[in-house]
Amino acid sequence: MRYKIKYRWVVAVALFVAYSVQYLDRIKTNVLTPVMAVDLGLSTTDIGTGAFLMLLFYGPAQYVSGILTDRFGAKKILIFSVIAWSLMTAWMGLIQTREEYLFRMALFGALVGTEYVPSARILMRWFSRDGRARAQALLSWAWILTPAWGSIFATQLAVQSGDWRLVFFVTAAFGVLPLFLIVAFVFDRPEQYRKITPEELAYSYKDEIESGILTGRESGDLKGKILARRNFSFLDLFSSRSYIAVVFVDVAMQITFYGALVWIPLYLSDRFGFSLQTMGYWSALYFVAGATGSFASSYLSDKLFRGDRRIMVLASFIGLAPFIVLLSTVDAGSPLLLAAALCGMGFFANMAWGPFLSIPAEIFTPEVYGKAMGFVNGVAYTVAAFSSKIFASLVVVSGGVKDYSGGWLFVACCVLVGIVAAWFIQTGAAPDAGARK
Repeated sequence: MRYKIKYRWVVAVALFVAYSVQYLDRIKTNVLTPVMAVDLGLSTTDIGTGAFLMLLFYGPAQYVSGILTDRFGAKKILIFSVIAWSLMTAWMGLIQTREEYLFRMALFGALVGTEYVPSARILMRWFSRDGRARAQALLSWAWILTPAWGSIFATQLAVQSGDWRLVFFVTAAFGVLPLFLIVAFVFDRPEQYRKITPEELAYSYKDEIESGILTGRESGDLKGKILARRNFSFLDLFSSRSYIAVVFVDVAMQITFYGALVWIPLYLSDRFGFSLQTMGYWSALYFVAGATGSFASSYLSDKLFRGDRRIMVLASFIGLAPFIVLLSTVDAGSPLLLAAALCGMGFFANMAWGPFLSIPAEIFTPEVYGKAMGFVNGVAYTVAAFSSKIFASLVVVSGGVKDYSGGWLFVACCVLVGIVAAWFIQTGAAPDAGARK
């Protein structure tokens, strides 16, 4: 009997590819920062300010996009996001001054902070509890694997062409691909797909059927039927101790991730003297290891631990801390230790994505995932914005040499906060928040 691919995985792969293309902008901007800084006259402080502005506006955009997603549908928001991304990417290739760079980073954050929440919201509805972590892990590969190949692609194209601006023009044209995939293959809800099978529809609503919210024989407005039995206002979200813990966990995760994304390329360039081309390969180690960690933890969370998300989130933070310390102290003449630090940090830092991103849907319901996850990410990215400024201020210049150890120590302290917060996460058959009847 021939195996038939479930359409939910077609949706998941389409979202992964679409998000990967959009994530290219942040990757090539970061790895090309050393040459862009020379051309545009950017200081280390300017680079930190640029990351700060992007995240400062990206955070609120997450919350707004969550509300719009729940109200108007995820697909419409994703189409807007892709178009905005293409325009913003092309614009980066045209900037000439420091002021233009900073303004563009702020506007970029505001407009493209619309890509994650709609994508995750769609997956939460297409997948039940026993597959959500793996679906989210696949989506997380967009921001884990894209830096691996994107770093190499951007640096190679810039080196071969001798023009960093060309990289932005070329990748802006890539926006056609995610736009096509979203329009052709992505649906907000399983019942909107005309060829959906009864078995796959039942799988998507498995949790609601098992809890008695649905019988499995309904048709029509399934969203309305679910919300009639299980709905949450914005203030209801905060009656859950687990939800509050999720906010703090996300803060720690975003600070860690953007600490790696923004500062590892500069750290490798300044401390180890890597050329642009070599630095692209070394940066890729972190993200290749990250993809492995993300998949492994999500599989274990879904299958072995049967939806207990806290175990893998705790393992992620506990395993990450020593590798951050190792990265900050490794000598320039120890390539094996550097490789171990980058791989270990990448593996553990990205273990938590799949399990963690599933939690709001399981505390509450996928029908309010937009506003629930939108607020979580909004807070996390806003705090992460200030963390970029803090990291930059901790980089000490002595005798013309930059010392990044203070910045990495700050990231390690944030990881400890993540460990404490993760301990309070609880997901199970009976969420610890009350639903409005």
